[in-house]
Amino acid sequence: MFNRYTHRIITSAKTLLSVLMVALSMSVAMAQLSPGKLTKAHSKLEGLANCTQCHTIGDKISNQKCLSCHKELNVRVSANKGFHASSQVKGKECITCHSEHNGLKFDMVRFDEKTFNHSLTGYELKGAHKSKDCASCHKPDNIVVSSLKSKPNTYLGLDVKCLSCHDDFHQKTLASDCVSCHDFNSFKPSTNFSHAKTDFPLTGAHKNVDCASCHKPSLKNGEKFVQYAGLGFKNCTSCHKDEHKGQFGNNCKACHNDESFHKITPSRSFNHAITGFELEGKHENLDCKKCHDNRNGSSTNFQEFKGKDVATCIACHTDIHTGKFGNDCKSCHNQNSFKLKSTTNLSGFDHDKTNFTLEGKHETVDCRKCHLTSLTEPLAHDKCMSCHKDYHQGDFVAKTEFYPDCATCHSVGGFTPSSFTIEQHSNSNFKLDGAHLATPCFACHFKEEKWIFSKLGQQCVDCHKDIHDGHIDQKFYGNQSCASCHTSESWAEVNFDHTTTAFTLKGKHEKTSCSSCHMDRTSIPIKQEFKGKSMQCQSCHENVHGTQFAIEGKTECSRCHGFESWDSKHFNHENTNFKLEGEHKNIACNKCHKETYSEGKKVTLFKIEKYQCIDCHR
Repeated sequence: MFNRYTHRIITSAKTLLSVLMVALSMSVAMAQLSPGKLTKAHSKLEGLANCTQCHTIGDKISNQKCLSCHKELNVRVSANKGFHASSQVKGKECITCHSEHNGLKFDMVRFDEKTFNHSLTGYELKGAHKSKDCASCHKPDNIVVSSLKSKPNTYLGLDVKCLSCHDDFHQKTLASDCVSCHDFNSFKPSTNFSHAKTDFPLTGAHKNVDCASCHKPSLKNGEKFVQYAGLGFKNCTSCHKDEHKGQFGNNCKACHNDESFHKITPSRSFNHAITGFELEGKHENLDCKKCHDNRNGSSTNFQEFKGKDVATCIACHTDIHTGKFGNDCKSCHNQNSFKLKSTTNLSGFDHDKTNFTLEGKHETVDCRKCHLTSLTEPLAHDKCMSCHKDYHQGDFVAKTEFYPDCATCHSVGGFTPSSFTIEQHSNSNFKLDGAHLATPCFACHFKEEKWIFSKLGQQCVDCHKDIHDGHIDQKFYGNQSCASCHTSESWAEVNFDHTTTAFTLKGKHEKTSCSSCHMDRTSIPIKQEFKGKSMQCQSCHENVHGTQFAIEGKTECSRCHGFESWDSKHFNHENTNFKLEGEHKNIACNKCHKETYSEGKKVTLFKIEKYQCIDCHR
């Protein structure tokens, strides 16, 4: 009887004819000459009369014979495309990977889907495609070659275009090149899309507008649809309501910019001189609405001064001098600043000649902010609180020896930020260290809309919520002392000595964060487990072996596994009822220990009760 793996049944045409004649007369002999049953896919070729469909007389099986039947694959190989044209397969004989005569149920197409290098097909899997199951893409619905749709378990016939698998959400309103906007990780957000490459680059406030404000969701052909192409944007009024009702034309940019419609910018395209009032100095940079506020009761916007004399400053500005200096403001001031001119008597006044030199913010304060009555009346000025209200409401009164005046922390350049230094804080009852050095003052001192500096607690729980209260035994952090585990550098850094508990950390446990075992942050509120936490392996880890190694209901994993990894380096087969000897030492574990189902779960059967040779070998 011929060996089942022999592919060359005959060596010459003469011998083959002889065999065929014998086969026709002796049907029993036919079964003996076949090296084995063909697979289901090739079962229609059974019988000696069909041998030459695959075999060439006097020669080995040729690729040409295979490809003459597998036409679609032949097209791909001829075009030097696909997996069979890759460096891994090219040049090999088909029979190398796809053997026959191994039985009706033999699987001719075998490969590991998890380790298969999809790049060899000419289409590299990226992003979310990497985690997809093969069958989710390789299905008849996605096959574009009609002759392959009816073929079961085929991997041929797919198109690399996105829309060959995915629905066109844009319903042909945009180009079919999906990757110009989307990446392979997720359809949302469209990370590759740049509005700057469109006909309408986003500038100003448009940058912060939600996409849906312009591209509104709707229904099209019964499907959810968002229009991205074909929107009008020639004029601002394509999207925005014209508050002026066309009175100033359609060129909104003559007064507005795209930073904000409320911020009206004097535009070079609008000539204010034609109104009879040319804008100069600070007037050039004013928001139009600063003056055009309908103060004269005009019924139309921006025309309040029509037919009126606007050359007089007091038409818009309040006379802070209450008329004492007349109405000719320009005799002292100009349009660049209300500060007095150097050519006037008042502008020549040198405040340094008084006992109070103007510095910082005081230089820009209106005189009457301090001089409430006469400009020459003496004012108390030895301390800040002579003029300024005690903002801290006596919080520092008891410590005037350390903080005699506002100037201890503030300067005339501005009350904020405080000039109180970290070095000064170190001399207080609470020295800043660790993360406290980077904590802003208001985080500790601003509570309930009020600044507080005295009567602040110095314990961690005075400022920080003790989330472990009731969850950790007090013997591990007496009096709620957070420092037992945490440092002021970072709450995430934990320096707890786990050897003080009944569970000493070893191996991987030493590198595992505390929260991984003791805190479940997926629940609301956070679930904490410190007191009474089980020390059994299966309380944290899944017991993949079921109950086959359980003793009195408990499985002691450390009998086979160590703390560094889950591999079985600590397992010694010599300690079992079946010592490995001879060839058994070289056999892979899964050859004897097969997968089975226990309690509805797939487990590997390690505890084998039969050890006789005949139990495994026929």
